[in-house]
Amino acid sequence: MRINFDHEIDSNPQPDDAATITVTATIFGDDGEFDMPFTTRSLCIQDFFGGGEDEEDSECEIIQELKCFLEEANIDDDVIGDALRELVVYIDGVTCSTSSSDYSPGCYLAVQLDLSPDSQSQVEGAIQVSFDENSNNTRFKPASKVVVKSLIRKVYKKKIEKENRNKKKKKVSLEECTICLEEFKNGGRVVPLACGHEFDEECLVKWLETSHVCPLCRYELPCEDQMS
Repeated sequence: MRINFDHEIDSNPQPDDAATITVTATIFGDDGEFDMPFTTRSLCIQDFFGGGEDEEDSECEIIQELKCFLEEANIDDDVIGDALRELVVYIDGVTCSTSSSDYSPGCYLAVQLDLSPDSQSQVEGAIQVSFDENSNNTRFKPASKVVVKSLIRKVYKKKIEKENRNKKKKKVSLEECTICLEEFKNGGRVVPLACGHEFDEECLVKWLETSHVCPLCRYELPCEDQMS
């Protein structure tokens, strides 16, 4: 499964929320549906890193609650271990003093953990569907490797709509990669083509290995044989 993180920082929290952290975990299914998100209790940010590494009893409440939730959802033990370790690293990166984020002591931090199926099969399926639908109209050739390497890469920054914290939180995003049909990941790399359409870097590079046209508008990139 793919493990992804996102977060919100409230620089002017209510007094009870100051210097605290909560984590919401969402498990997505193969069909895009998801279970009801599980949100941990609020914990002082200083206590999040207070547990030891070897003793299970020393794990902070957030880690314990998330572990129970993922185990009850029948998530593989290896995935649970990876998710919890990556969570600690992610939160450390957001809250450390050298971070470029807007976090500072006293802020409220809400972290989102998403577990979703690997999208590799979706990418291959989307490529095959496009080939089937357009084989009579376009002669597909691999795009030039030199051109692919020269494409601009940029870091995607997700915009999250804030809602009342007492209500159910929901991430709002209308931008997605139309190859794998997944939302762009905050901090992930996207590639805009000259036609204006953007795609996940990994998805687009794989697409251009067999097709020199934009998956949406058929804008043509130079082919490999044209550059030789």
